[in-house]
Amino acid sequence: MKLLVGTDFSENAQNAMDFALQLAKAHNSSITLLFAYTPVYDFAAQTAEYITTVEQQATKELKSLTKKCKKEGIEIDYLIEQTTPSSAICSVADRESFDLIILGSQGKSDFPSKIFGSTTSEVIRLSSTPVLTVPAGAAFKAMDNISLAMELNREDIVFLGQLIALTRHYRLPYQIIYIKKDEDSLPEMPFSELSMYLKDRFPELVISFDTLAADRVDEGLKQYTQQHPRTMLSMFSKHQGFFDYLFRTSHCADMALHTTVPLLVLKSKKF
Repeated sequence: MKLLVGTDFSENAQNAMDFALQLAKAHNSSITLLFAYTPVYDFAAQTAEYITTVEQQATKELKSLTKKCKKEGIEIDYLIEQTTPSSAICSVADRESFDLIILGSQGKSDFPSKIFGSTTSEVIRLSSTPVLTVPAGAAFKAMDNISLAMELNREDIVFLGQLIALTRHYRLPYQIIYIKKDEDSLPEMPFSELSMYLKDRFPELVISFDTLAADRVDEGLKQYTQQHPRTMLSMFSKHQGFFDYLFRTSHCADMALHTTVPLLVLKSKKF
């Protein structure tokens, strides 16, 4: 498995890096570190000096991080891209066929370029690669289970396969969550049917089910994560067209900015 880890060298970036190291060990994965920045084009001489300074600092930091990974026995390399962080992350992930993007959900850094914050939301919206966001203080070893928010549509079964492929080596139990927004609403696929399918397909896995009543999906999930602070929350993100991107709010992108637990966003393919 190939992991792409975006960094701006902030404290939260280091926490996301530590999380990625543990994932890499669990999967026997390789890691590529990515730092991206956008030069400020003013006077040519000042721009050249800025680029030289930023890349020298970034190279020093990246070499320090790669040294740490190699001591852990992890195969690692790094890239420096001269473009916006979200564009760099999405482009590299797609071009190099990465299996997972890992980012901090927010971060404060004195470095000239910052990745986390709005960039994390942009990557979730635009990337066709699954994205794992890691909030400050989250630790891989502290996870007790993996929770998955589903609408219980049959067409979403494919996402379950993605989730299990990415996480089955963690050897954690799964909990599937259905957010019930209406007293009279019924899911397309009841828990009983999904349970039978999963037991037949993945008999070795421990999977439970829970229904939460909430007026909005994000409210229900925030309530769930407050009650389960040691979970990794997973959500589905279907590819949005251009006008959807402009005018609709992404539950996944919103959760990435506010969640206090690691959030794994699984992506549908672009059509």
